[in-house]
Amino acid sequence: MLIDTHCHLTDIPLNSDISGVIARAYEVGVAAFVCPSADRESSCDAVEVAKQWPGKAFAAVGIHPAWIPASVDTTNVQAYIKQELGWLEELISKGNVTAIGEIGLDKAVVPANVEVQKAVFLAQAQLAKDAGLPIIVHVRKAFSETLQVLKSLGKHLGVAHAFGGSTELSNELFKLGYYRGVGGTITRPGSVRIRAAVKATSLETIVLETDAPYIGTESVPAGRVQPCDLPEIAVALAKLHDCSIAKVIEQTTNNAMQLFDLELERAS
Repeated sequence: MLIDTHCHLTDIPLNSDISGVIARAYEVGVAAFVCPSADRESSCDAVEVAKQWPGKAFAAVGIHPAWIPASVDTTNVQAYIKQELGWLEELISKGNVTAIGEIGLDKAVVPANVEVQKAVFLAQAQLAKDAGLPIIVHVRKAFSETLQVLKSLGKHLGVAHAFGGSTELSNELFKLGYYRGVGGTITRPGSVRIRAAVKATSLETIVLETDAPYIGTESVPAGRVQPCDLPEIAVALAKLHDCSIAKVIEQTTNNAMQLFDLELERAS
């Protein structure tokens, strides 16, 4: 059994056939799906998916750094945080929320107000810690700043989604409680740097993800990826670590279960 720890079931085109997406994944051994969010609307959608597919789909809610309005600056960010934490707290209180995410820092956003992003990131991370929920961290071109925020939060469970940093940084994050999310990039022979970093990263610190439909694999282009493509990633990871696919499945599934404290649907 495999677990896709990051797939956008509520995004186009997956949202038009969620039943089919889940069925196709089940056929190849993918039995659980963590569905992250970017804003209030997608968070509510993720919770609804979790309600419709209990024990299979699990909701993560939160504000992606790219979805913070450009009008938010250092003079009004605290008011914005107070407003947004209100609906997040309400969603959490109603149940069916497994994690907070994806949240984090992204310097590729134009314009990128990193101080605003850091304030929103830390506030959501602290909310997750207070609620006893893991976090899904989005980080792009902001590795040192992300590490700074997570250190200020203190040890907590989470995952660095589609992590492109070094093995050393990944190990430092794991000491704080954060797994390395590994996806389709490692299936591509040309992704030399990330493949080398993942090869040197212990399986005990890795969870698998597709980021469907976004991150392509060697055989499936970006925008068309589904959770049923997760086995291709698992096979690539087994080859990098020179181990059996069974070992990859067992270890990464155990990691995901521990990270998200999942209660899966029992086989009938």
